[in-house]
Amino acid sequence: MMELKQFINKAFEKYEESPELIDFKEELLTNLQDRLKSLEATGLKRTEALKEIEIEFADINKIADEMSLAKKKEVFESQYMSFRHFVTKPRAAIFTILGVLTAFGLIIAGLSFLTTSKMEPFIGVLMVFLSVPLAGFVYMGLTQETATRNSMRPLRASIYAIATFVLLFGVLLVPMLVFGEAKSLEGALAVLIPFALPSIGVLGFLMITESDHRKSWVLKEAEKHNEWAKDFETSGNAQTFGIMTGAVWILAIGASVFLLILKLWIYSWIPLILAIAMTMFLLAHYMKKSG
Repeated sequence: MMELKQFINKAFEKYEESPELIDFKEELLTNLQDRLKSLEATGLKRTEALKEIEIEFADINKIADEMSLAKKKEVFESQYMSFRHFVTKPRAAIFTILGVLTAFGLIIAGLSFLTTSKMEPFIGVLMVFLSVPLAGFVYMGLTQETATRNSMRPLRASIYAIATFVLLFGVLLVPMLVFGEAKSLEGALAVLIPFALPSIGVLGFLMITESDHRKSWVLKEAEKHNEWAKDFETSGNAQTFGIMTGAVWILAIGASVFLLILKLWIYSWIPLILAIAMTMFLLAHYMKKSG
């Protein structure tokens, strides 16, 4: 990925190297690599994807060029790590339309119930204007790339969306049959067999077999956190923290009960607040000690 490194090195060539800047450039390189993969996933060739990134990067660098290092870092972070950077105008339009359809369905369903006082038209409107948009939100959400996760393949996301639609459709049939003119609990339960059970099974299978869509920089951060947690545990700080906080809370609860026995309930909350503050202080102390 020499091309991506060249983009970054050129953007920050005027600044003196420091550990913080080196870490930031590595993080930015990881984000650019993820961006390159996402562009290639859309069908672009490697050279075309690199050209697209070069144009994006040049535009962003032009904005940040006259700023201080801190401000320049903020510009790159806002572009390559914010959700807005990944939402295109067509996708934003689809999200907006789905939201409007959902609101429209809720309004029409409410009006139909107020005018007819019947459950069937109320549920019928919801089955169309709630199930369809929510299934659409599922598909759009799963196929949307963000700063922290890669998008899911359209086919798999479609299966998620269809299963969600079928599940919601079946669930909405239940109150229609129970509270509508049919008033059939047996029919409502029978409806769940062809609708709810298959969709729950499909969703469960998809979730169990789902791959990790988190981006590489997120995985690296998670790995750092796991290493810190392991060090925190093996160093004995976790056990000491647990004993100390346990003692603090035993004393706090005992003090609160004692104040209640004395009918000084107006003061009984003070030991609990002090215990929370002491717990936060101990956590900060042992986190710093482990770091």
